[in-house]
Amino acid sequence: MAILSIFYALGQICQGLLLHPYQTVQSLVREKIFMWMIFLPISILTFVIVFWRQVVLSIVLINLPHFLIYWFIFYCIYWQGLLLYLLVRFLIGFRL
Repeated sequence: MAILSIFYALGQICQGLLLHPYQTVQSLVREKIFMWMIFLPISILTFVIVFWRQVVLSIVLINLPHFLIYWFIFYCIYWQGLLLYLLVRFLIGFRL
């Protein structure tokens, strides 16, 4: 039951980082226990790059346009930049 609770909390944090990053990063910086979740976008991008062969093979099989792949990579990098900016902003604001 505790494992389900942990996965639920992680899922809620992921959803918060995606839908309203300002409030979520602010609460993560205050509580500090899940601050490692700020690096979620770069983790997702690394996971995709590590399994690039399978991704490319699936793209060839479903004929996904290349601009969607580049859009996804750009979005992950942009999202990570936003989260890092908010992290620095709140760390300076809270003087931690």
